[in-house]
Amino acid sequence: MKKILHIQVLPKIAGVQRVSYDILKSLPNEEYEKYILFSSDMDSVNKNYCKTQFEKIGCRVIFLDSLKREIGVHDVKAFKDIYNLCKREKFDIVHTNSTKPGIIGRIAAKMANTPKVIHTVHGLAFHEFLKFPKWQFYWLCEMVASPFCDKIAFVNRYYTKYFKWFKKKTEVIYNGIDFSLLPPPERLEYNKRKVKLLFVGRLSEPKDPITMLSAFKIAHKCCHNLTLTIVGDGELGKDCKKYVEDNDLINYVKFEGWQNDVTRYYQSHDIFITTSIFEAFGLVFLDAGFYKLPTVATNVEGIPEVIEDKITGFLSPPKDVNKIAENILKLASDEDLRGLLGENARKRVLSKFTSEKMVDSYKELYEG
Repeated sequence: MKKILHIQVLPKIAGVQRVSYDILKSLPNEEYEKYILFSSDMDSVNKNYCKTQFEKIGCRVIFLDSLKREIGVHDVKAFKDIYNLCKREKFDIVHTNSTKPGIIGRIAAKMANTPKVIHTVHGLAFHEFLKFPKWQFYWLCEMVASPFCDKIAFVNRYYTKYFKWFKKKTEVIYNGIDFSLLPPPERLEYNKRKVKLLFVGRLSEPKDPITMLSAFKIAHKCCHNLTLTIVGDGELGKDCKKYVEDNDLINYVKFEGWQNDVTRYYQSHDIFITTSIFEAFGLVFLDAGFYKLPTVATNVEGIPEVIEDKITGFLSPPKDVNKIAENILKLASDEDLRGLLGENARKRVLSKFTSEKMVDSYKELYEG
């Protein structure tokens, strides 16, 4: 029996955690002893929910106090703790996810003589909006950590250009969803007098929610039947609410906070929107596509590999408030266009981004 450890950061069922969940769920319990490591930095409700979900698929959940999202001296202790864990448990495979666990976890696992270390790049900390000293620092961290693994998986082709030195150990594996677990794409409600935009995600700098609100404000002046629902929370939550209040948008923008189940929002909205300044992939685009929602998004990093411009949605340069507003209005004013792009989106995600394809690719890495 093989012992496998996945390392994540935040203990919540969203984004990259969903990827680990689907992979670990697919591994037979009689063939794999499964573990997942999280930071303990999360409220007890989300932490307990996450723990319960992973335990249901036969996975042991470990919380590490020293592993935190922010960079700090605690990272030294996190490194030691992961090293000691790998040395003690003698895992056959350690699979790290995202930047922080990818840097600390890869080096610790390989130094503890783990036979196979795999890292998935779900996002890079260096991007065009980051100033050079920080950009160089994060790039250097990735380059230093990359020799300490056997395979590097990218969720888009865009990132491969940064890792030409490690070409022989890299592979592109698109994220996927088990669509069979989702309720069918039936409308929960429909009101022809309103066009409802939906955002699902973290209210943080990468998502640039203030640009989204600014574009919505412009679009709303031309199309008064527009509403926007924001599902998620984050460090920019207060700034977003203040913007809504200061710009008299309280009656048109609704904040729903973090939700473990967002299905009903996809089933009751017309357009999906996000204005990220960098984005590796975005599982939310797959959810939106499954529920036939056309998307207004930005043309950055991996997004154009998921959203086809003018086919499944409309893309614009990041922070281009006027162009984003224009794209909102194109869809808001044309119900037939929304229907066509929504159908295209559903066909695309069902054919290209299934969990079965994703899981099979990772199994090959584990067993190869």
